[in-house]
Amino acid sequence: MAPSFGRCLRNELWTRSWKKEDARPPWFSDTWECLRSQSWRVNGVSNYLGRQREPSMCLCHSGPAAVVRQKAVDEETGEFKLVYRFPWIKYCRVLSRLKLLQTVTTMVVLPPICYLYLQDQVSHGILLYTTGIAFFAGAMLCGMSYFFRRIIGLIYLNETGRTVKVAHLTFWGRRNDIYCPIETVMTLDEVGDRRGELLLQFKRYNSTDILYFTIKFGQIVDKQKFMQIFGEFE
Repeated sequence: MAPSFGRCLRNELWTRSWKKEDARPPWFSDTWECLRSQSWRVNGVSNYLGRQREPSMCLCHSGPAAVVRQKAVDEETGEFKLVYRFPWIKYCRVLSRLKLLQTVTTMVVLPPICYLYLQDQVSHGILLYTTGIAFFAGAMLCGMSYFFRRIIGLIYLNETGRTVKVAHLTFWGRRNDIYCPIETVMTLDEVGDRRGELLLQFKRYNSTDILYFTIKFGQIVDKQKFMQIFGEFE
């Protein structure tokens, strides 16, 4: 009778549990289904975002390749070493900017002087004097700029010995760097200059522009690299 009583008690408990579930109100079932669907949506979004993150991980693996390419470019260019220096280039820069300022000032003053002359408030001599100064300042600016823009302040050579960097001034008194392969630079023997000359020419095979540098007032920092660029000269 004990086994039969145990089976009957177990069946009774299962029956009561099912009755309790059936006795739940309808709103509880609807809420449970809503929460379960929201859980599925969150899991689906998480899986989708996880799949979206996979390409970014692949992109991160491509980073070292870009670093290697940049490193190869840096190794090809190399660090530049100073070969020649013209200490007076900073004063040329100051004079160039002062001359530019003077020219702009005279050009600004000239129109009011012309207006006052038309109003008979200044004499004819003042007008001629102001006009002469303005044109003279402009001519001096062009001449000095033409000279200062062609004076080399610094010459560099990279570690590989393949690229020459030349620094000179622009019309506005700023620094401008020129990069050229060493094969395109003419030696001093090819140019025809001698060591005792005041200004030496910097010429290239692929350009008609001519720059100048001086050994008398300049400094050769690295004589070996200087000879590597310009060759031996008398």
